[in-house]
Amino acid sequence: MNSIKETWSTLKYLPFAVLVHDSKTHIYKANKQAQTLFNLKKETCLDENHFKHITLISPLSKKPLYLQNLFDDYLLPNVQNSVVLEIDQTAFLLSIKFAYITDTVSMITFEIEKYGNDENGNFDVVISNISADLIDIQNDDIDSHINYALKAIGTVCHADRSYLFTFHDNNTKMSNTHEWVNKGIVPFKETLQDVPKNELPYFFKLMNDTYLFKVNDVATLPVSAQAEKDEFELQNIKSVLCIGLSYEKELVGFIGCDCVAEQREWTDVDLIRLKLVGEILTNAFKNINYKKSWNLLSNN
Repeated sequence: MNSIKETWSTLKYLPFAVLVHDSKTHIYKANKQAQTLFNLKKETCLDENHFKHITLISPLSKKPLYLQNLFDDYLLPNVQNSVVLEIDQTAFLLSIKFAYITDTVSMITFEIEKYGNDENGNFDVVISNISADLIDIQNDDIDSHINYALKAIGTVCHADRSYLFTFHDNNTKMSNTHEWVNKGIVPFKETLQDVPKNELPYFFKLMNDTYLFKVNDVATLPVSAQAEKDEFELQNIKSVLCIGLSYEKELVGFIGCDCVAEQREWTDVDLIRLKLVGEILTNAFKNINYKKSWNLLSNN
């Protein structure tokens, strides 16, 4: 029976990223492409500790995976699958395939489906995953999917913070229910609860009229927006983009992005992407409410 050493002498020359694992010795081997992809040290034998700097995520469940999971139980032999690789603040969608070589030696091949600098491709993949997940969403699943969506839109719009606000108390107050912040950015979710809407009159006048609040440079806000300007400066916000969310023709909240590190000239593409994510989330909420109503009828 071939050892991992004998097997590796051939597999290491394959033209794509390859990892080989020996379940008996717990040794991993990575070819040059895999070393580059996973930012690995060029060592002859690797163990699990060499992979601690990477994060693997299931694109369907959004749950993190350990490399060992891929070899043990996540993949079926000779079946094409996908996994998201997050490394150095960049995400890649990888096409992967698992195969047994011997009783103890197995291999996984990795190929990048969408490159990190291909924003349109990455966003298309993310939107596809979010849409598919939210078609049959359950109430206890919604938080993780909202957080995933906020991270996706924040990243692709080059924002430092993205968030979801909902209105309550007869539409007189708002609360920040979900928030994503980039590395090194201060979160404000906990302090933005039960905020009276009349404290930000300029913001809500525009939001009620147009379902849009777009500011490239907070410093240029008019005198009539002094309350908003003070709040944004308190949070070190330089640029802000928000889209209103409607339910049964009523404004019920908004989704938005902030830039803190530097100003951003919001583009039409940013606007379209944020609207798309907002519509997907709104439809998910409608779906949950429909299921609740249907369950009540079914139980009567």
